[in-house]
Amino acid sequence: KPSLRPPPRRLPGPVGPPPPGAATMRPGTMMSGMQTGGLGPPMGGAPPTAGGRAPTAQGQRMGTASRTRQGTAMQQPVIGVGALTEVQVSGRPMTTQGVAGMKTGAMGPKRQIYDKTYYMLELRKRSQELVDEVASLNKEINDIQQDNQLYLNLEKRYDSLVKTVRALEGDLADHNLATDKQRTDTRPEEVHHMYMIMRQQNEQQRNDVDEIFLEKRNHEEDIARIDQEIASIARAAEDRLNELHPDQRREYEDLREENGRLGQDVYEAREELDQVNGRLNTLEAHLRSDMLRTRYQQLSTVRRELEERLGSLEQEVQQCSMSIPEQRDLLLSRVKSDNADIVAAEKQNSELKLDCERLRAQIRDVTADAQEKKDEGSDHQKYEILFTKDKEMTQFIESFSDSKAEEEKKLKEKQDAIVNLLQNISKAAVLPSDVTPESHLRDMEDELDFKSKQLHNSETTQNRLEAELAKREGELEKIESLDVKISLELQQIEAKMRQYENDIATKYDLVDDMRKQGEAKMADLASRKALLEARAQALRQQVGFLKLRHDSKRQQLSDDQTATNLEAQEQKIRQFGQTLYTLQSFITQKNSESDFRSEMGACLDMAGQINKILQDPHGAHLGGR
Repeated sequence: KPSLRPPPRRLPGPVGPPPPGAATMRPGTMMSGMQTGGLGPPMGGAPPTAGGRAPTAQGQRMGTASRTRQGTAMQQPVIGVGALTEVQVSGRPMTTQGVAGMKTGAMGPKRQIYDKTYYMLELRKRSQELVDEVASLNKEINDIQQDNQLYLNLEKRYDSLVKTVRALEGDLADHNLATDKQRTDTRPEEVHHMYMIMRQQNEQQRNDVDEIFLEKRNHEEDIARIDQEIASIARAAEDRLNELHPDQRREYEDLREENGRLGQDVYEAREELDQVNGRLNTLEAHLRSDMLRTRYQQLSTVRRELEERLGSLEQEVQQCSMSIPEQRDLLLSRVKSDNADIVAAEKQNSELKLDCERLRAQIRDVTADAQEKKDEGSDHQKYEILFTKDKEMTQFIESFSDSKAEEEKKLKEKQDAIVNLLQNISKAAVLPSDVTPESHLRDMEDELDFKSKQLHNSETTQNRLEAELAKREGELEKIESLDVKISLELQQIEAKMRQYENDIATKYDLVDDMRKQGEAKMADLASRKALLEARAQALRQQVGFLKLRHDSKRQQLSDDQTATNLEAQEQKIRQFGQTLYTLQSFITQKNSESDFRSEMGACLDMAGQINKILQDPHGAHLGGR
């Protein structure tokens, strides 16, 4: 029996089988492809029926297949489970790079066919949203630029107002200074004297500043010249390397690699040396903690000192057995040698002082240069650091052989000391069985006490002999210097006699001339006194006139509005400062809020991907589907 139901209308466009996984997707998720930036195939539910298609996510509107016409095929409508199942989809928040806000699910099975028109409409919407967002960002950028321009104008005005206030403060300070001087009855001569002193100080400071500036410019020129020389040397070295034969260039590379390898070997050898030194220090600390060894070292030191003193005392005893002329000659030779040693030591001391002063001056110069060049740039600082490291490495390589020999010598000395210590310990260990270490120690202490007594007696004898020798030397010096002293006193007395005779002949015999000169000088001083009194009277009158003028000016100043204007200017400056701080805070906030570069880059990337998909024929074909 034929069915009287009209067949379903076949919609334009290819209607193929549903994509894989379409039956397991919810109707409310068919816009997820557009929300995540992809343009995949539609993920709707069942195909449309003859009655039209379901409303899309954009609202309840009629589709393009809402008209009913008589079909040509007697096909049954395909009704799926997803189209008949009512699914409640909760609204989930979804943001698309700041373009859209909250997205809520719509009711119904959504749009069933996603054709090219739908995607073009969606692209137009997204493009319009991007254009609006870019326009808003451009508007914010323009506002920020205008705020920056306003800030610059206000800053310039602030600078000009600050200069004006500084000038007015200077005028006010001058006025206050003049008022203080007038209140304290300061004379104009003192004010002029202070002015001249301050002017000289300013001139001196200006000259110092000019000299410093010229010196700085000279140093900068020297630095630039040195940098150019370094660059030219580097270029010349590079040119020479380029001109080398490939074999020579290969040899140079091999030597450089060998240099690096040797540097690594030196570093490893230094680490090994540090480890050996650490072990040596540990062993020395262990040996120092041994009480018997410490006591032995102390006794050995005392014995060595006593032997030296004994030798010196024996030599002095031999000298005492000599005759007086021989002792005198010996003492004179010793004094001469001591004087020569003193002169050499003083000369060396003066040279060391000069070297210290020169090094301090160099340190001050280097410190000043470093302070001046501290803000020149990180590249120059890195260059200085590299140059210093290269210099240190060069010095280390040059002095490596000496340092190595010195360290080997120190190591040899330490080893010899350890060997001697072990020998002494072995000797102490092989003592006879009837001799205990305590008895041996007591014997050594008794011997030490005996040597100490002998040393004390020898020191007493030496002190007595030295005191007697000093007494005899003092008497000898007095006898030798007596003739010289008498001759010097005679010469001084003769010089004083000649001076007295000259004074009598040139001064004290000319009493009348001196009296006339004194009377003339008194007359001159009296005339100058009268002239100065007249000038003082005139100056008093002038001061009184100036005081009246000052009082009138002060009254005019009190009636003037200058102070009020100054206070108003200060209030304006404070307001400008507050406005400036507010604008700075606003600009900082807007700068932090308007960082749109990441969002704009993401949007542009998304638009580029969409354009590539649309330009691709295969992508366009998929979009048509």
